[in-house]
Amino acid sequence: QQSANTKPSKRVHFAPPPRLASRHSYPFDWSLEPAVWYSREELTALKEDRFNEADILRRERGISTSSRDDADNIADGKEKEIWVGDTMTHALDDRDEGSISVRGIEHFVWPVLQKEMVSRKNELKRFVIEYSKDKHSRTSDPNGENLAKACAARSRWARDVASERGIKYCQMKRGAGRGGGLLKNTKMIMERRKLETGRRSLVRRESLIKASRRMNSLNGDAEEA
Repeated sequence: QQSANTKPSKRVHFAPPPRLASRHSYPFDWSLEPAVWYSREELTALKEDRFNEADILRRERGISTSSRDDADNIADGKEKEIWVGDTMTHALDDRDEGSISVRGIEHFVWPVLQKEMVSRKNELKRFVIEYSKDKHSRTSDPNGENLAKACAARSRWARDVASERGIKYCQMKRGAGRGGGLLKNTKMIMERRKLETGRRSLVRRESLIKASRRMNSLNGDAEEA
């Protein structure tokens, strides 16, 4: 019999030998390790090479922003959405025909995209951490279905960008035309909408002027009669 101050002991049950996972040994010549894996120094050198290539690609495309911090002065709202969408269009619409490929380092060549990616990633991380600390959320959602739906909604942008980028590369490889769902947020289309709105306002104004002149003419004829 245990005393009131001692905690009950926990028992660990092991599966019988036939149910244990089997282990297999494979010989490996560790002297061949450099031919199988990259060393830390090689990975660092590859990373620096891509940074340098991104800098060259930015200069070729006339991109003045050199880091994601350059987008800090953009206020959240419609202006930021249009700018990010316009940058996304340039990234997706890039022909990638030079000696240095932009594929895989778009977020380095267009730092605004990197900032948007990091911002959305931090938002998702913050949500998951807050969810894990909320006991009510965990108990009311034991299977994590609500968490999965919320995370899917917050990571949809990244999935759409990856899908759109893959589609664009396939289209360019086949020599097909340009286009895509993410292009609807560009400045060009926003400006086109403004022009269409202004044109409708002008037509409406001209119609009102003609109607006013017609009324004045009718009133003048009535007075003469």
